Amino acid sequence: MKSQQDVAKRAGVSFMTVSRVINGRGNVRQETREKVLKAIEDLAYHPNAAARALTMNRTNTIGIVVPHDEYYVSATYFTELLFTIERHIQAQGRNLIFSAPPRGKHRGEYAGLYKQRKVDGLIIVAPLLRDLSLRKMAQERIPFVLVNGRVAKGEADLVDVDNFLGTEKAMTHLLSLGHRRIGFISGGLTVINGVHRFRAYLRFLRAHGLDGEPGLIYRGDWSMESGYRALSRFLALKQPPTALFCANDQMALGVIRAAHDIGMRIPRDLSLVGYDDIRMASFSTPALTTVRQPMSRLGECAARLILAAVSGEQREKEQVIIEPELVVRSSTSVPERKESV
Repeated sequence: MKSQQDVAKRAGVSFMTVSRVINGRGNVRQETREKVLKAIEDLAYHPNAAARALTMNRTNTIGIVVPHDEYYVSATYFTELLFTIERHIQAQGRNLIFSAPPRGKHRGEYAGLYKQRKVDGLIIVAPLLRDLSLRKMAQERIPFVLVNGRVAKGEADLVDVDNFLGTEKAMTHLLSLGHRRIGFISGGLTVINGVHRFRAYLRFLRAHGLDGEPGLIYRGDWSMESGYRALSRFLALKQPPTALFCANDQMALGVIRAAHDIGMRIPRDLSLVGYDDIRMASFSTPALTTVRQPMSRLGECAARLILAAVSGEQREKEQVIIEPELVVRSSTSVPERKESV
């Protein structure tokens, strides 16, 4: 294996000159720099990443942490988000390490990768509510960015979509079609997006004088299976809803499959709206009306914020809330049956 000493010998320069070139430091004449780069190419030399990290106190690697259980039941959304973030991080010459927190009581401990000097900073996706480790990280000045999470203003950078506005757009669409009895399938209420969408649904009902009976709410877990199970619960009501709003697309896809299995027609018998606009949403039958989370903007913003956080520059923490978009497809229509509200 070739070393920096081999590169120095090949280029006819000192070891320190090679080190300056590799680490991008100044005080090297352009002619000398080109000789070193030519020697590196000729010898197919690859700098030792671990050694560079120790020397420069920098790894050029960002860690991204996703929730363990929710990742498996809502993997499509997280996969699309991770790929988007990865694309923007790599475009800036950085690497990305994927990690999931341990299960159980120590699940919220995220800082290990940073403290072991494996990463320069962390992007933490959908942390648990009231996670005290986030405040501890902020106090220890560990660079991190939250995606789909919240902390007090000034504690950390974060980026998310406006869940209240997204829910309002979905519910307004159903209301404008003539639906008054609208059921809701919530996601897990241990993360902020689940809580915000649930609260926004209840707030919308109150604001418009609509029926908010407990039977119209089903506690889902973000999975297709929970959406599948929810439909039979709604249909067992004396007066079933004419429309459903689901806190994510995967649960909505579960509803579509359940409706298909019992011969129920969407949207003629039941209108349906999801949330996220994952790729499968436009390929379902019928194609799903949903609230689009702009993945490219989320990923780009998360990458920008973490790179700013690891730069070491003095700056104010940013909290970026992005406006979602309602995408109307063929899973919603006017209600076929009369409602007595």
